[in-house]
Amino acid sequence: LQPVDLVEPGLVKRIRGTAISCRVPPSSTGRVAHSAKGLLQRLLPDIWIHTDVHNKSKTGKSSPSLSLVVRAESTTGCVWTAECCLDSSEARGSELPEDLGQRGAAMLLEEIRRGGCIDTTAQSIVLLLMCLGPEDVARIRVGTISQYTIASLRLYKQVLGVEFKVKADHDTKTVLLSCLGTGYRNMAKAST
Repeated sequence: LQPVDLVEPGLVKRIRGTAISCRVPPSSTGRVAHSAKGLLQRLLPDIWIHTDVHNKSKTGKSSPSLSLVVRAESTTGCVWTAECCLDSSEARGSELPEDLGQRGAAMLLEEIRRGGCIDTTAQSIVLLLMCLGPEDVARIRVGTISQYTIASLRLYKQVLGVEFKVKADHDTKTVLLSCLGTGYRNMAKAST
C-alpha cells in the first residue's frame, strides 16, 4: 500500500448523484433530481443525478422516505459527498421534494467551499486508514475538523499510539494533518 498523500483538492470536474424514493409518488424523485441539478448547473455542466424508485411490493411495510446522495469529483481525485433525506414525519408534506434537492445541493456546495480533499463525514475513516497504513508519512488536507474527528484522533492516539501533526493553513483556511503509519499487517492471513 502507498501512504495517503492528498494535499491538492483540485477543481471540481463532475457531479454524480442518486435520488431515491420509497412509498412516495415516483415523480418525487424526478423533482428532487431536477431541483438539485438546477442549482448545481449554474456552476458546472457535467451533472448526472439518477432516480431510483422502490416499488411497494418489494419494500413491505417500510415507512415513506425520500433521499438524495450527491458526489463531486475533482481533477486530482478528491471526492466530496453530501446526503439528505426526509424522515417519515417530514414526508407527509412539511418539505417539498424541490426543497430536498436544493438542500442536498447546498450541502455539497458547502463541503466544497470548506476546502480540503475529503468531506467532513469521511474524515475519521481516512485518518484511521492513515494510521494503519505503511510506516511512512501520510498527509491529508481537510476543511473544518468536526467534533467527531477530534474524538477519533484522541481514540487513535490511545489505541494505536499514533499522533497527528496538525498544521493550520491560514491562506486557504484548511488544516493539514500528517502522521506516521503503524504498518499494520494481518498476521492471521495465510502466506503463499
